[in-house]
Amino acid sequence: MPSAPHGISPVRMRQTGRKGISSQGRATGGGLPPPGPTPDEDGVGPIGILTRPRSIEAARRIQREIAARAVLEDRFTRFPPRYVAGADAAYSRDGTRVYGAVVVLRCPDLVVVEAQCVELPIRFPYVPGLFAFREGPVLLAAWEQVRTMPDLVIFHGHGTVHPEGCGLATHLGVLLDVPAIGVAGKPLGTTAVAPGEFWGATYPVIIRGRPAGCAVRTRTGAREVYVSPGNRISLASAVRLVLATTTRYRMPEPLRAAHRHAVECRAAGEGRGWSRESSS
Repeated sequence: MPSAPHGISPVRMRQTGRKGISSQGRATGGGLPPPGPTPDEDGVGPIGILTRPRSIEAARRIQREIAARAVLEDRFTRFPPRYVAGADAAYSRDGTRVYGAVVVLRCPDLVVVEAQCVELPIRFPYVPGLFAFREGPVLLAAWEQVRTMPDLVIFHGHGTVHPEGCGLATHLGVLLDVPAIGVAGKPLGTTAVAPGEFWGATYPVIIRGRPAGCAVRTRTGAREVYVSPGNRISLASAVRLVLATTTRYRMPEPLRAAHRHAVECRAAGEGRGWSRESSS
C-alpha cells in the first residue's frame, strides 16, 4: 500500500465492525474531535476527514493527496460481491444537523440485511466540491456501527468525476481502504452529457483529456446518472456493478435504501425524538 500523505491513514473495517473511528452523535456516543487545527499541517490528522481544514485551499490539497492514493483498478476481496452497501445523508430541516446512513444489501437479490444511521451537527459549510468534509464525518460514524462487512460501497456523490479527482466516494473509499463507487445525479465541474436513450447506454465524462466517469442510462426514459470509480475499482466495473444493482428505478438499490433510511431517521429525530432503535 502507498505511504500515507501527511499522516493520513486508511480506516480498516474489521469483521467485528470496530474500525477505530471516534465519533460523537446521538446514535453512537463517543467523542469526535472539535473542528479546528490538529497537530498536523493544515489540520490533517490520522483520519483527515474528521477534522476541519484551515482553509479551502488546504481542503483541496488534502483532496489532491488522497486522489493520488486512489487505486482505479479492480482490487476486490470478493467478486462478485456478496454484500453491497449504500451511503447517503439527509439534512435537518433547519440546516444545522445531518443524518448519515449506511445500508448493507445482500447480492444478488438486493435484500437489506443491515441499516445504520447517525446524527451529527454540521461542521463544514456548503462548498461545491468539498462535500466529503461536510458529509464524511457522519457517514464514517454510521460506518463504524456496521457489523456486516460489505464488499463494495456505493456513495451518493462523485468519485473521480471531480475537479481534484477526489469526490466523496474517492475520499472515503481511500480512508476506508474499500472498493467504492460514486453515483450522482449531475456532473461536477463539467458539462452534462447524454448517453443513448435505452437502459445500459453510457457516454464518457472527460476530465483533463481522460475518461473520469460515465453518464449512464440506468432506466429507459429516465435522466442519466453519473458513475465514477472511487477506489479499488475500474470505471468499467463501476458501471457494470451500478447497472447490476439497479432495478426499476433510476438510482441503484443500495443508494435508494440508504436515502430512505436517512430520511426515516431524520423524521424520527425531528418528530418523535431520537432512539437507538431508529439507527439499526
